[in-house]
Amino acid sequence: MSTIHYDLGSDQILTLTIDMPGQSANTMNADFRAALTETVGKVKSDLDTIRGIIVTSAKKTFFAGGDLKELHKVTRKDAGAFEDMVNGMKAEMRVLETSGKPIVAAINGSALGGGLEICLACHHRVVLDEDKIQLGLPEVTLGLLPGGGGTQRLPRMIGLEAAFPFLMEGKKVNPKAALKAGIVDELASSTDDMMAKARAFIDANPKSQQPWDQKGFKFPGGAPHHPAMAQKLAIAPAMLKQKTKGCYPAPERILSAAVEGAQVDFDNGSLIETRYFAELVIGQVAKNMTGTFWFQLNAVNAGESRPAGVEKETFRKVGVLGAGMMGAGIAYSTATRGLEVVLKDVSTENAERGKAYSETLLAKKVSRGRMTEAQKAEVLDRITATGSADDLEGCDLVIEAVFEDSNLKAKVTQEAEAKLVENGLFASNTSTIPITQLAKASARPEKFIGLHFFSPVDKMQLVEIIVGEKTSDDTLARAFDYVQQIGKIPIVVNDSRGFFTSRVFGTFVNEGIAMLGEGIHPSSIE
Repeated sequence: MSTIHYDLGSDQILTLTIDMPGQSANTMNADFRAALTETVGKVKSDLDTIRGIIVTSAKKTFFAGGDLKELHKVTRKDAGAFEDMVNGMKAEMRVLETSGKPIVAAINGSALGGGLEICLACHHRVVLDEDKIQLGLPEVTLGLLPGGGGTQRLPRMIGLEAAFPFLMEGKKVNPKAALKAGIVDELASSTDDMMAKARAFIDANPKSQQPWDQKGFKFPGGAPHHPAMAQKLAIAPAMLKQKTKGCYPAPERILSAAVEGAQVDFDNGSLIETRYFAELVIGQVAKNMTGTFWFQLNAVNAGESRPAGVEKETFRKVGVLGAGMMGAGIAYSTATRGLEVVLKDVSTENAERGKAYSETLLAKKVSRGRMTEAQKAEVLDRITATGSADDLEGCDLVIEAVFEDSNLKAKVTQEAEAKLVENGLFASNTSTIPITQLAKASARPEKFIGLHFFSPVDKMQLVEIIVGEKTSDDTLARAFDYVQQIGKIPIVVNDSRGFFTSRVFGTFVNEGIAMLGEGIHPSSIE
């Protein structure tokens, strides 16, 4: 079994190591399902010689979740077969869960989606105490629900109310937060420590059963019929509708699956979950969200629109012209990623006001325990507020974020361009003026490009990279690198008034006006 290594030791503890061949991460695809069926069959035949089972991974991550390529292909005519497949896989997991033998998940890396659901099907969970490890059920962010038992096991473990942020918002946490939330049971300092703790649980618990399989089980925090919980659930759909506006079916189906499943036994709750899961998988909303937020976004992050053959650039010093809301936001987003920033305005006083924006945002992080005072000071030290263009000397990129006035932009372009390093780039944050037009003021139009950020810059991930008529591939590739270096998402667009997003928004508004003209009621349009 190359997908799941079966190692029954002399101590009668079986270690199942998931290691999908030819993949960097483990996923729930056809190969995994076949291996799971084979493994469960072997466990049943060896059950008398097994004291306990440890489930772990040979990959850097524990398990990445469902195979989205496979899910993306499921159509309405496949729904019945899809439900049978999901129920079949869950039945195999259930055989292990109800075998009476203690099963421990030794979580050596991130466990998301189906990966965490495998862990929830175990009786005990030990995870490496590393902050980079993430645990969660993010399916809702792709228009889906946790279809491997997540909507049934997690509420039974930590309660409906505590489970909702993980189920309906896709909340992800590090190991310490997962322990506090009750999702895992122990932290381990190393792989050896993790395996030792897994064995210790098996030694201490020769017979194990999930709480929900025991007689007299009660939901933590109360079942749906409990007066306190019933009161909360009465308003939950309205609160959810207020957030989704009825446009996202996944959170609604998750709420239904969790609450309806909580009113029956686990196995029937699992069937309810599968039906809602199948409904979402075949729906167009999930297809659209998966296509955009997974396949297309991964393609962007992999550099699909970046010109090939250009060596990757690492920027060190960036100039920002204009310390207004946009300029201040660009300065903050750049400095927090370790780059030196020169924030220039017409006066040092104005520039200092722009720098104060960063101080405000950083102070919030400190107050929430996400940053220390020393780290805050370190970021602020990287921002130089100035009224002099001389301080731009040595910048390898300058971004202008001044008023939407072509003459003003031309003036600051010519003033700052002379201060750039030999191969430095100049970018405009314009949202409307064509880059080809603005590049006429440049002495090096091939090094001139558009970098259109969105407001507020510290929260908005998207950056439009606009290619002018004379912008070189080298400039485009390096601008792409800068956007990724500061943790934003670059999309490359053609040069036209409004570029891409503004044109889309304009079209959206115009369509609404056209509908009004055609006699459709305003509230329906809204």
